[in-house]
Amino acid sequence: MPGEPWWVERVSRRLLPGALDALDLGGLWRLSEGCRFVRDNVEERLLSSDFERAPGCEAVWRAFLARAAEVHLALETEGAVVAAQRTGGPVGARLFRESWESLGFTVNPQDSGTPADDHLDGLYRLPRHSDGPQVHTDASPNLSSRAERISDFLTVTQPGPKDVVIDLGSGSGKLALTVSASAATRVVGIELGERFVEVARATASSLSLPDVRFVHGDVRDADLSAGTIFFLYHPFRGQVAKDVAAQLGALARRKPIVVYAGGPLDGFGEHFLGQVSAGALALSERRGEFGQVLVLRSA
Repeated sequence: MPGEPWWVERVSRRLLPGALDALDLGGLWRLSEGCRFVRDNVEERLLSSDFERAPGCEAVWRAFLARAAEVHLALETEGAVVAAQRTGGPVGARLFRESWESLGFTVNPQDSGTPADDHLDGLYRLPRHSDGPQVHTDASPNLSSRAERISDFLTVTQPGPKDVVIDLGSGSGKLALTVSASAATRVVGIELGERFVEVARATASSLSLPDVRFVHGDVRDADLSAGTIFFLYHPFRGQVAKDVAAQLGALARRKPIVVYAGGPLDGFGEHFLGQVSAGALALSERRGEFGQVLVLRSA
């Protein structure tokens, strides 16, 4: 239709597929994300002019709203089914981990996500890009941890009942939630963005995960003494990264710890390597396609 709004084709071709019961949790999440994209990018105050300019598109929009509501309900229902299948204890945690890892980490042709990420993001109902206000000049944009990186973290660190995993800069909680559900261990997420903490707490409650908690605050002010394993996915840089590296270096002089830090060397990783030079931490290995993950242990 000449002159029709941009959203008509997207709604007609991509957001109105067949029966929803044919989609798994990841598929429903992807469809929900497509609906969210349209809703976020269509200015409702301009819809009336769209309807006047292209007669017939109002019916398409109404159908889209109804379909989006169906998708949202189906996603919540399927997520509740998946959550109910997970039981507490080591066996339940192992089976949960196997369930999402088995979906694989091959990148989707449409974007940079993977089937495993689609599944986890659908379970937690997390948008893949959840930008929020910058809470500190040295804070990095909120980046949801990739499923493949979470799997690697679990394999390398092997957290157990005696461990306390601390996710420094936990964002909306994807890493902390997945580790808590996938391993019989205690997990703490520390995040400066209050809204992210609220979302993570609500998700943990909905999934009945008693051994994970989220703390709102600056990681430099937090008590890290109980931690045995630390995860960082480039949550900050500059002076904050330097201060946190020094905190972990001081803790490493007092007790055995493992630090799994992913991010660029410039402004981030260099500060952790500084603690290696100071004799507090030892570089165990570098992982990832470009060696961007530093695995460090108490020297």
